[in-house]
Amino acid sequence: MTDYEIEMELEAALKTFPEDRQPVNLSYWNSGSDYKKKLSETVKLCEKSELFDYKYYFPKSIEKDIAHKLGFSEEDYEKSFFAPVSQSTLSIATMAIFLKKHNQKVGIIEPVYFSVQDCFDDLSVPYQLFGDYMENINSTFDAEELLQSDCTAFWFTSPVNSCSIYFNERVTNGIQKLLDEGKIVILDESLCVNGFELSRVFGAQENLIYIYSPHKTLGLQGIKFSYIVVHKKYYDDIDSLEDIYGGSLNYSCQEGAEHFASENFDECLKVYTAFWQKNLLKVKALVKDYDFARISPETFGLYAMIFIDRPVDDKNFLEAMKQLMKDTGYFVYPGIMQGFRLEKGFCFRVNMLLNTGDIEKGLKAVLDYIKNTGK
Repeated sequence: MTDYEIEMELEAALKTFPEDRQPVNLSYWNSGSDYKKKLSETVKLCEKSELFDYKYYFPKSIEKDIAHKLGFSEEDYEKSFFAPVSQSTLSIATMAIFLKKHNQKVGIIEPVYFSVQDCFDDLSVPYQLFGDYMENINSTFDAEELLQSDCTAFWFTSPVNSCSIYFNERVTNGIQKLLDEGKIVILDESLCVNGFELSRVFGAQENLIYIYSPHKTLGLQGIKFSYIVVHKKYYDDIDSLEDIYGGSLNYSCQEGAEHFASENFDECLKVYTAFWQKNLLKVKALVKDYDFARISPETFGLYAMIFIDRPVDDKNFLEAMKQLMKDTGYFVYPGIMQGFRLEKGFCFRVNMLLNTGDIEKGLKAVLDYIKNTGK
């Protein structure tokens, strides 16, 4: 089954429940009520944005502050073009058009956010999937394999999509090797925790492109914005695409920019970090009770992928999740929906910003099902 078919089946099952008794999806992208309450008590919006006029860039008064907060030095700032876009999905589409215009064949290092491959397919951007790394990228990554291909550009997702795993020196050295060989590298850091951006490792380089969306990690979807950061040699390309396909920035993006530049963002980040770290400790303790389940010790962020060391049939699992909705009120999406190939092993994602009680009860329900029925 495709990830879309799986999602549609589970969504159809959800619609059979009353709104006040909706089952909890542990893999969902929205935060739980407890986290929302904590963060809403902390977040303070600036309320200084312009409501009437078209805005295509963030104010110069905060542009440099945002750049520095994303890890770019003064020298990097002067060499780069920071193109604001309303959201990271649009940044991905913009980059797909950019790569198409520059006749690039793209090596996609899996797992990757779902819209990347869809955009490439729709725009006929040639690409090759590199799916041998997944959560083991820090111990197995080999830049030579990529260089031996005919790809001229490479797309990385940092942290590893739905795993919250950040690249170690083995991977960053490999990425630098790709850049030294004249390859274009796109680093999608939309879910990167502020302070851990790869800009602090690579800085500004001619063929290196970054995508950021700092509020996405915090679960503040209503004021998020995205930034495409490129070397100034690509200014005309990106500025034109931004104008044609992105248009003006809405009010929420302007609010997001002001908020990111403020100290209140840092206060929100502290609430976020404390919340997911507490839940991750509980998840790790629970997983230890199941000898067939594991979680990467490198996990650092709101998403944790639970890997299952036994065969699990995706169709049977789908039916089981429908039954779990009824029996326990919990279910998960299989990892295929986050770009993890089933042939590499079964897995599923847990959102660490959900209510602690839901995570504990729901994860136990799912793992008990696998324990009792998985072969």
